[in-house]
Amino acid sequence: MLFWAALGAFVESASIPSHLPIEDYEFYTSSWYGLLVLLSFSSIGVSLSYSIAYHTGSIPYLLRYSKMKAYDYIFGLTIAGVVTSVVYSLILLAVVDLFFSQHFGLQMRPANIPLIVVSSLFAGLFFISFSLFLELMVIKYLGFNPATSQAVNFIPLILGYLFGFAALYLNLGNLIYGSPFADIEYLLTEGYYGHKIYMNALISATTLPASEVFSVLTGFLVLVVWIIALFGISQLLFNKMYYRNIYESKIV
Repeated sequence: MLFWAALGAFVESASIPSHLPIEDYEFYTSSWYGLLVLLSFSSIGVSLSYSIAYHTGSIPYLLRYSKMKAYDYIFGLTIAGVVTSVVYSLILLAVVDLFFSQHFGLQMRPANIPLIVVSSLFAGLFFISFSLFLELMVIKYLGFNPATSQAVNFIPLILGYLFGFAALYLNLGNLIYGSPFADIEYLLTEGYYGHKIYMNALISATTLPASEVFSVLTGFLVLVVWIIALFGISQLLFNKMYYRNIYESKIV
């Protein structure tokens, strides 16, 4: 993510004209922050999927022969993932502020840090629930297949890059609310920018006319629905988890 931050600040921004209003530079910086944090969380989602895969060798025994419940494991995983997500978003906050302020010669400080923190928290919850759901679906319905398992583990990262850059350069319209990835990017961008943004491509969301302004409340409600649905399904699948030997991949 440091590489992408440097690329956005010192390479991609070279095409931006000088002597623009400061709001344009602020929004450009904000859109890159939203994209970087989304990609960072997508990477965390891949790591979580691999962790869950390796835990499946012991979880079935713990569920049956110990006091551990599905809720205990999911809760612990959720706390760890949320804390990691918020810490990463704050680190990238400092990096983006430093890099883009250095390049533009202006202070590119975030405008609404509470919104950024809350958005990061909900984004962390989403990626945890999404990674847990994907891995449990693999275990339940696809069985053991190293190639399939590894491909599925990278789905959060693939979708993060796909929707992240799509939201940056394309006009997704109401699809922003349908995609939690684009939704997260818009929430983080507005948190850094501090002003309302339109539902156009982020590269032009403050300059082109639009019929609708992005709603932070709707964005959060969409994430809550996704999180509840994914956690609910994962809870049901978790209780039916069966033993899978993690060393089978080495044998295969």
